[in-house]
Amino acid sequence: MRSPAPFDAAEFHFVLLRDFRLPGSVSVYEYNNHPAVDGRPDFLRLNLYLSRDGNYVTVWNGLLEILFTEAEFKNGRMASVKLPEEFDFAAYDEPLFRGYIDSREAAEHIFRALRIGEEYSDWMPQVLHAGPDRTLHCDLIAKPE
Repeated sequence: MRSPAPFDAAEFHFVLLRDFRLPGSVSVYEYNNHPAVDGRPDFLRLNLYLSRDGNYVTVWNGLLEILFTEAEFKNGRMASVKLPEEFDFAAYDEPLFRGYIDSREAAEHIFRALRIGEEYSDWMPQVLHAGPDRTLHCDLIAKPE
């Protein structure tokens, strides 16, 4: 009996983020659904993300890492943006899956249920940016022509 094919996030259009790991041996991937997604972490971009520690996988839609996004607003690129009182970046995150994916077949079922894949075009990245009035805006990243 053949063993099932292992799960490889790259086969499902996730790109490994370079120079970004969570504590321990947790690898982090971003859904490669736009040319702007090139393996470099962008803490102002909202997209589909996947973290993997062995066979334990988490998939979410939102920001890559809230603490680094907050840092961009405190003393980084977005320091001059006025945020509403009691603003919480966690509101941008939507957990989609937490559990074990130990084979390609299991991943196919899970991603189909989540409607993640080539046949679904609803997942497009967005970016937080400063509007002309220095307030927070969140817009889709323009599709390439």
